[in-house]
Amino acid sequence: MTDSIRSAALTVQAQLDAFNAHDLDAFVATYAADAVITGVAPEPIVGTAAIRAFYEPRLQNPELSCVIENTVLFGSRWVVAQEQVVNAGVATETIATFDVVDGLIARASMLKA
Repeated sequence: MTDSIRSAALTVQAQLDAFNAHDLDAFVATYAADAVITGVAPEPIVGTAAIRAFYEPRLQNPELSCVIENTVLFGSRWVVAQEQVVNAGVATETIATFDVVDGLIARASMLKA
């Protein structure tokens, strides 16, 4: 496994760990300053300030968690994850793609089943 692939996988794992710990600062720190997240809101979420604002109320919910069931590394930058996002005991299957550049998530896209 090359360092860039290991870095991509470790970055996504750090993002997941921060999400499940409800640690907003650690979660936002896994994203590049100009990162873009799609598929979780009607419009793309652009930049760490917007990511922080969107996820702050969500991460205050103690019943919210995520489990990555399968991961595929695609090239040296992309991580594709099959996830179960659980809120109040209800799981939603999600496919998430993460483009990791220099150890930070540059783009993330979520597709919910």
